[in-house]
Amino acid sequence: MDWITCTNSFVMVVNEGSLAQAATKLNTSSSALSKRLSWLEKQLGVQLLKRTTRSLTMTDAGRLFYQRSARLLDDWHQMLAETTSTYGEVSGVLRIGAPLATGSRLLVNYLAEFTQSYPNIQIELHTITPGQLPDLNLDLFISKELADFNSSSYIATKLFSFQTGFYAAPAYLDGKPAIESPEQLIQHNCLLFGSHGHEQEHLFENDIRLRLKGNFTTQNPEALVAAAVAGMGIILASANTVKRELSKGLLVPVLPGLKQPLLSAYAYYPKLEFNHVKTKLFIDFIKAKAAAGNLR
Repeated sequence: MDWITCTNSFVMVVNEGSLAQAATKLNTSSSALSKRLSWLEKQLGVQLLKRTTRSLTMTDAGRLFYQRSARLLDDWHQMLAETTSTYGEVSGVLRIGAPLATGSRLLVNYLAEFTQSYPNIQIELHTITPGQLPDLNLDLFISKELADFNSSSYIATKLFSFQTGFYAAPAYLDGKPAIESPEQLIQHNCLLFGSHGHEQEHLFENDIRLRLKGNFTTQNPEALVAAAVAGMGIILASANTVKRELSKGLLVPVLPGLKQPLLSAYAYYPKLEFNHVKTKLFIDFIKAKAAAGNLR
């Protein structure tokens, strides 16, 4: 008996919901699995599973042990795979954290191509709060540049640059005077992102400052774009955020020469003792898309 074999058996039993199904997956017998579980419980000094002839139920201790051990086993298998595999054979779970707008309106456009190139990599996409500090439970954390991140624990690499500008639905603009100067935007209903009320001041290139006002504010980028498509007002967004809507003519640029200063998106990933093969593959993939002009 050993810790890794028995812990792996416990995780598999929980995942499969029965000893018989787990035994089939592990190519062993139910009695062998039962002995491994008993050894594990004896070593830990706690009961992990309540077993009857019809069901398996985790105890509170078992639930805690499962949550931690499943992640540790995944990291163990990842370390082995990254130590011994070539790039084309890399497998395992890649946990990516990104703001909702970045995840749902940028990364999803490229995940299909990435997973086709590396079919054994599984993606978990987690939503994070803009400005949130990196999370060690994630393999990769995408954010605007962070001033306070721990450089002794994390590696930061620039992914791409982008600018935000104004967009609106043709239905909103129809019948209104053409917008030809930044000052005219102040008279329009602007749909605002965030949670700081219905009036926001923004800085643009050439030291232009505008105090935008509107009747709709949200922290959900999907709702913001949907409101713009519905003709509720003008939004401030990057071209990639509204790429689908622009391609279908649902939104059009407003004063395309007026942009906010250039911003950069960075990838943050924890410093570990083994290679970040999956993480680096994904970073290189996104950088290649940016170099080809697909991200801005």
